[in-house]
Amino acid sequence: MISFIGAGKVGVALGLYFKEKGFEIGGYYSRTYQHTQRAAKSTGSEAYSSIAELLRHSSMVWITASDDALPLLAEEISRLEIPQQIEAFIHTSGVHSTKVLQPINDAGFNTYSAHPLMAFAKAEESVEALSSAYFSIETSTKEKTDSDNCLTRLIEKTGNNILYIDTNKKELYHCAATVLSNYMVTLLNMSYEMFAESGMSKSEIKEATAPLLKSTLNNINQNELMSDALTGPIKRGDSTTIAKHLKALHKFMPSKKRVYTELGKETMDMLQDYKLKDILT
Repeated sequence: MISFIGAGKVGVALGLYFKEKGFEIGGYYSRTYQHTQRAAKSTGSEAYSSIAELLRHSSMVWITASDDALPLLAEEISRLEIPQQIEAFIHTSGVHSTKVLQPINDAGFNTYSAHPLMAFAKAEESVEALSSAYFSIETSTKEKTDSDNCLTRLIEKTGNNILYIDTNKKELYHCAATVLSNYMVTLLNMSYEMFAESGMSKSEIKEATAPLLKSTLNNINQNELMSDALTGPIKRGDSTTIAKHLKALHKFMPSKKRVYTELGKETMDMLQDYKLKDILT
């Protein structure tokens, strides 16, 4: 019986997904009871009014609360009478390691972290995306991972792949995910602003640039090395084009010039080709 502490997008999507895969969902607890009721209704499970009540009816507890809430929740749970039938407590934070659940572990219960490497949206869309998502689980550089535990057995039954990451570098792992997901949105927004400044209609930018974005992602998927997926003036060593870009940014969008230059430096590092270093300073 799988239950969830936290009734937001992650908890609801995982509940629906595990139910779809044949697992029994016990229910939800959230500090906002309306959220608890909504999550329970969507998964056909129970809405618990306290953590203690949830624990009495669970064999595995997933903590899908916010990152900031985890330390306090771990302390709160550790002070309760935790039923012995609970196999494990698992949090889904991308930035916290399993160490954040140490108080529960000290109380004699197994603790793990399992981070689905994806961006969560509406529940239905997220459930579909979860079918191909990788779950990131921590390991240690000094110790061999126990590949046979209740968490890995659950993930094996769902058919998902597992990524093992160094528990001491969890923050770096999450930083990488943030750059890929969040900052890609920021980068696209920066590009759209430039297109709009150049005279394109804002209502047409997304549709007009979709083929370019799609072909770029296809290049990435089809090439083993990121440098082989790259096209454009830095790859060609086209100093005239880069100089024109910088001149245009200086004139029309000076606040974007520094970002463009820094991205250019990162691109040269990726290529290990510094022919344009004097321009991109």
